[in-house]
Amino acid sequence: MNLTIEIPILDKLKKATSQSSVDSLLRTIANVMLDETRFRIHNEGLNAKATQIGTYTAQYLKTRIKKYNRTADKKVILSLTGQMENDWKVIAVQGGYGLGFSNSFNANKAKWAQERFGTIYQLTPEEMKQIQLIINDWLTRQT
Repeated sequence: MNLTIEIPILDKLKKATSQSSVDSLLRTIANVMLDETRFRIHNEGLNAKATQIGTYTAQYLKTRIKKYNRTADKKVILSLTGQMENDWKVIAVQGGYGLGFSNSFNANKAKWAQERFGTIYQLTPEEMKQIQLIINDWLTRQT
């Protein structure tokens, strides 16, 4: 499962500046969004609407506490062993970079989570605004 972000202005930027400069911008955006989405999903338990992903059942919560020494917080954070959030990374995609999992096991877990809880692995409106700020800052430094 990959998360790719379409940024319409990038086509214009590619014509106006060097490919290496645009590549650097895209890597910066991907790395910032990696940190933002990882924290939002796996620490705060928020989906792409910036609302709570869901709540754990009482039975699952008991297992989390007893077997994995996790807190009694019912908020779904998609973190049990740490494997998913550690596998969520910047990946090369056609035309730039995106976010995704390097193994299909974690990608399938993320797909199941989205089928159960709704859209999680997309950007929030606030994250999209942050991308625009990164681009604006980059454009300012280019002139």
